[in-house]
Amino acid sequence: MNDCLITLNTYLFCHLARTCSELKSYSSRGTSGSYVIDPDGEGGYDPFTVFCNMTDKNGVGVTVISHDSEDRMLVNGYQGRGTYMRAITYSGEGLTSVAQLVNLIDISSHCEQFIKYECYGSVLLKNGDAYGWWVSRDLVKMTYWGGASPADSYKCACGVTSTCADPSYGCNCDVNNEVWREDSGFLTEKSHLPVLQLKFGDTDLSNEKGYHTLGKLRCYGMD
Repeated sequence: MNDCLITLNTYLFCHLARTCSELKSYSSRGTSGSYVIDPDGEGGYDPFTVFCNMTDKNGVGVTVISHDSEDRMLVNGYQGRGTYMRAITYSGEGLTSVAQLVNLIDISSHCEQFIKYECYGSVLLKNGDAYGWWVSRDLVKMTYWGGASPADSYKCACGVTSTCADPSYGCNCDVNNEVWREDSGFLTEKSHLPVLQLKFGDTDLSNEKGYHTLGKLRCYGMD
């Protein structure tokens, strides 16, 4: 019966916590580490292991999901729109379905994922002609970048704030010259997360290349 006590493990009244925020709300002394959560409760999808950051976001309890594409990765030799494709595989013991992540996202108040593209002569979302984009949890092509919202179609963060290297474009990369530039920021629209694929193009010539970086999925708060 010890598992039914409110302790620093994941059990709350004999039930697994749904998120790290819920776990932290029952145990303010909880420390950062690996925990098992069950976002949709008993009888649904299997529980899975996550990392709980108990100090980030003012100590609310942030659920962190890792994946296999967090390193800075080269894009080179792909000319056509979106011909480079990187599928994202999320990790955690017991995590076998995107639906498990969707349940976590849907019951969390906030979720975010950092995304970055470093470009050298490589277009991203130029004037409504996408060479690079990301794919949502529903396998939909997303034509807004980190730091922008779904309403900011074909824009990056600098396009929203009118601070791009060339203000006539919506992204720094759309200048498309032999200068290293970057477009980056957080994706925060819960209904589109997590990122399932990254797709790029315009990197076939000797003076064209890019690097992509995708951060961990982080969710916190309870809806």
